[in-house]
Amino acid sequence: MNKSILIMFLSFLFTNNLNAELSTGRLDELLIKKDKYDRKVRIYYPSNNEIDEKTTFIIMNDGEELFLEGDSWRGRTWRIDKSFDELNKAGINLNVVIVAIHSAKRYKGKFFDDTRRYIELFPKEVIPYFKESRKKKIYSSLSKNNYPKFLVEVVVPFLEKKFQVSLNKNNLGVIGSSMGGLSALNTVIEYPEIFGFAGCLSTHWVGIKPSEYLLLPFRKKIDGDKDTTQAIKKYVSANISKIKNHKIYFDHGTIGLDYLYREPQNDINQIFLENGMTFESKVLKGHDHDPVDFGKRFSPSLSYLLN
Repeated sequence: MNKSILIMFLSFLFTNNLNAELSTGRLDELLIKKDKYDRKVRIYYPSNNEIDEKTTFIIMNDGEELFLEGDSWRGRTWRIDKSFDELNKAGINLNVVIVAIHSAKRYKGKFFDDTRRYIELFPKEVIPYFKESRKKKIYSSLSKNNYPKFLVEVVVPFLEKKFQVSLNKNNLGVIGSSMGGLSALNTVIEYPEIFGFAGCLSTHWVGIKPSEYLLLPFRKKIDGDKDTTQAIKKYVSANISKIKNHKIYFDHGTIGLDYLYREPQNDINQIFLENGMTFESKVLKGHDHDPVDFGKRFSPSLSYLLN
């Protein structure tokens, strides 16, 4: 047996075992080249609907936290398969395909794997809105990887070829949590003709101080950085006209890291209200900055974004 056939056989066995643990639906797993690394991508089919131009494709960030607990670095996930199982039992059969992109943080990686995700998902277009400072220079020096551009130039063409469909704002959206939520909003703002909606759960508006960043793998608490928050708000305000005809969903909890999001989310809500935007913003009392809580909010976010 040659090497390529062996790899295909092992992948087939792994995927079958993976699907056996899902509550509903099935997964395909593949690798897509990104920079020096092969990025793991999982395509999830929650139903047996025919895939065509009427199918809604949803790219979801941090794919390793969406399905089985063994995939996540902390053993806690959204379990979106269970959400779809509950929807199916309620007679709600959504014609969607989920494209789960694993983050730059590799499972059980080395020290800087823990910080790579923040670098990748931070919106590069926010950097010009920082005041001239060493902090701005640090962000600029770390801004080489452009994640939304990777989605548009690599992932979207791959999906179009695989499924023989044309993807645009009428059938494509993006959802994420924390930095993934911030990236989701950034993606829609920068590519409004390609993405029609964004689900931003527990959006990490507050950034991180450089000193916190260096100690990120060891810290249990992040205080955030006011300069970063102000730059993000300025970026959103300056570019909000690009997404006048798009649906945006926001939410956050009230405890843990999510407690820090209350004030900046209110400011973002005000920017959206002043500009007559179509959006929803929810506060979930008692919810923490945790994948299990994100999973509880997945179905409500879909309900708003797809209706």
